[in-house]
Amino acid sequence: MAVAETLVACEYEAERLDATAAWVARHRPPGSGALAELGAGEGALTGRLLRAGYTVHAAEPDPALRARLWDRLRGRTRLRLSGADLAAPPPVRRRFGAVLLIDTLRAGQDLELLHALPTDLLFVALAPPALDLRLRPWLSAQQGWLLVEEVDLAAPLPAQRAVAPGSRGVLLRRAR
Repeated sequence: MAVAETLVACEYEAERLDATAAWVARHRPPGSGALAELGAGEGALTGRLLRAGYTVHAAEPDPALRARLWDRLRGRTRLRLSGADLAAPPPVRRRFGAVLLIDTLRAGQDLELLHALPTDLLFVALAPPALDLRLRPWLSAQQGWLLVEEVDLAAPLPAQRAVAPGSRGVLLRRAR
């Protein structure tokens, strides 16, 4: 990737993460309950959420990514870190204010696992094609989660779809 393309991709990623943090804040302001971020990666979104005043349980099953996340955010008092994932969510005594699955749902994962998450509010962000192929069919076939909102978080960059495919957020609330 050329230098100019790399800069565009970095700018795209920063804007996508800023839009995601703002979307979470509109529905779940800091102080309204701890967030669990499953698939936290190196902590780019985690850091934004911590700076905004959230308590975050960042769960990253990949040991190398989790180590980089820890090196980057070590010492933050409102950060909890684990190797949990969708199949084995973080062990908690109480429910999270919300669970974030931001670009973490992968092909082959059992979406029925979403029913076991310890929350009533679920933020999911995916590239639009993945949303259409994976999440929409599952949502229409189940009754445990209700669609609250769907929002564009980042438009795709046509010349760089491989690194900037776009991001669409779906907010789900547990059905009572």
